[in-house]
Amino acid sequence: MNGPHPLPALSCRKCGRSNPWVYLAPVVVEGAGTCICMDCATLRGWLNAVGNLKPGVSL
Repeated sequence: MNGPHPLPALSCRKCGRSNPWVYLAPVVVEGAGTCICMDCATLRGWLNAVGNLKPGVSL
């Protein structure tokens, strides 16, 4: 029987924050990986007012 999968250990590719609560573009290899945290995406102007990626932005 399969149980729940544990979440991978992630770190933000931009600021280095470990395991952010909300993140985009996760890349996981062998249980560890990177992502882009929402704070970094917002600071770079990649998100609209409601937190969705703006048209033309690809992560």
